[in-house]
Amino acid sequence: MRVEDLIKRKGDFVPVIGADKSLTEAIDQLKIDDTGALVVTDDGDTILGLISEANIVRGIERFGRDVVDRPVTDFMSTKVVTCDIGDSMDEAMALMDHHQIRHVPVVCDGKLCGIVAIHDVLRHRMSELKLEADALKEYVAGRG
Repeated sequence: MRVEDLIKRKGDFVPVIGADKSLTEAIDQLKIDDTGALVVTDDGDTILGLISEANIVRGIERFGRDVVDRPVTDFMSTKVVTCDIGDSMDEAMALMDHHQIRHVPVVCDGKLCGIVAIHDVLRHRMSELKLEADALKEYVAGRG
């Protein structure tokens, strides 16, 4: 399965926030979008960074408790690992594992076009395992 297939199935919604927004607005947006990370972008196409719950925790540790009015740019990761829409799900999974991350923005022709989260990868893998198990059961039962 390719990342493109996943995006077609789950939709191309990407939780985003502008770089000029405050941490309070980012926290509110995380809650609204029911996600663990937001892509930071000012135009919807160009990825400026990524802010996750982990970035927020590290920011509180770095800046102290009174951080809610600080800009998102103080907390976001700027070295964002992305995958291409044509990549396989195995490649996306390998990126997540190698970089120890849970969210990978998807690009198409250099522009933001989706996001893959660890739960998407796990759901995909569980589906693959079920298909394999069903095929083995059919084979053992002599029907395959």
